[in-house]
Amino acid sequence: MKKTLTVFYLFLFTFFMLLSDNYAQSLDRAIGESAPDFTIKDMSGKDVTLSSFNGRPVLLNFWATWCPYCRKERPYLKSLHEEYKNKDLVIIAVSIDRSSGTIENYMKQNPAPYIVLTDPEGIAAVPYNVMSLPTTYLIDRNGKIGRKFMGMVDWTDRNVKEYINNLIKQK
Repeated sequence: MKKTLTVFYLFLFTFFMLLSDNYAQSLDRAIGESAPDFTIKDMSGKDVTLSSFNGRPVLLNFWATWCPYCRKERPYLKSLHEEYKNKDLVIIAVSIDRSSGTIENYMKQNPAPYIVLTDPEGIAAVPYNVMSLPTTYLIDRNGKIGRKFMGMVDWTDRNVKEYINNLIKQK
């Protein structure tokens, strides 16, 4: 009986893992697909729409103040912004923090030179199937997803910058 239950639970576990993996893959945004559009607020309360940046390459970074890897990634994003601010690259960091006070306090202590948006309801994060932080999408000038990065990225890395340079060169 014990062996039968163990086999049964193993079967159920495997079944649900496969089911959840297929479901997650079906929700994941594929390279070459149109980036889901959204309109959410920036730190001053102004609405910002992703599609308003069509014609420019976009680095779309999902993060949170409580995420240690997100905090470690910020200096790399700042360096990337400084290097590429005159090369047409738009960097948008979308915070998924639930509390606007938390993000406001964090940004006062750690200002960002790029666009920071707040997404406490998941309006932007849900269509992108953000399951871990940080998660970053590179979007081409035509609004198509060019690359997805899960986890912290050293945006000053030569190989990463080569991909960004190619994205910027695309017309």
